[in-house]
Amino acid sequence: MKAFISTVFLALLGISIQAQTPITLKLNLEKGKMYTVKVTGKQTIQQTVNGQSYSLDVFSNNVTSYKVLKQEYDVMDIEFKFDTIASKISSTMFNKETNSAKTGGTEPLEKIMHKMSTYTIIAKISTGGKFIDFVNFGKFKDNVLFILDSIPAGQRDQAKTQADGVLKESAVKSMIEPLFAYLPEAPVKIGDNWETSFFMVTTNVSLMAQNSFNLKAVENNIASVTGKTEIESIPSTDPNAQMTQELKGTMTSDGTIDITTGLTLKNSSKGHIEGTATMKNNGNEMKIPIVVDSQSETIMLK
Repeated sequence: MKAFISTVFLALLGISIQAQTPITLKLNLEKGKMYTVKVTGKQTIQQTVNGQSYSLDVFSNNVTSYKVLKQEYDVMDIEFKFDTIASKISSTMFNKETNSAKTGGTEPLEKIMHKMSTYTIIAKISTGGKFIDFVNFGKFKDNVLFILDSIPAGQRDQAKTQADGVLKESAVKSMIEPLFAYLPEAPVKIGDNWETSFFMVTTNVSLMAQNSFNLKAVENNIASVTGKTEIESIPSTDPNAQMTQELKGTMTSDGTIDITTGLTLKNSSKGHIEGTATMKNNGNEMKIPIVVDSQSETIMLK
């Protein structure tokens, strides 16, 4: 009996010590090794126009590969390639699919996306997961914009507008920054909380994401982390914007982090956002209520 009690006591003591032992979560990536992450998502968007409710589903599938080119102290030059940029919109009114993998697409946006997946872009990222700056953004953008010369003259103005939206530096940054925006600035132990933040920018809306994470458990060099994100749109400063959006909501997540590399192994999230879109046309305004329910999954492929 004494031996049994001693064994239980030692086991509980071990658990207690483990819970109080801080761990350091930071990026520790092997130079030249290729890492690949896949992010899939679904958004169900409800809009109400003139009292009539409309619903559409947006599916996304993005695969990004990257490797460290060099590292000086705690700053890395990482080369990113957007291997797959795909989305599908499904509704009773229309259906549309865009996939960067299509080489013979006729849609201008699809051609732009294909070029974005062809070239690489280099960014400086700290070992703490902080996005610092691009190294070759201008060259990357110029390489993609060459595609405009092959687009028929009648579609070129539309293509230029689309390219300006998806190739904004802040929009391209939003394709990279969230991949690492979960790491704490200091060592943490089980039960600790920490906060991070980043911007999410698309062609027609900018959102601020304020994240709060909690370390739930550590086992076999894998950290289990839960999170809650407060999301709110940033007011547009463009007086000529034809559409503005005021949105606010929350997202919850559960994930695992490889303590050795600091990379997310798997993360699942669900979110709910509500707000209003304001459409402007010839001096008139129309406000459209919007409700967005979303779910996404991030998986480290290799």
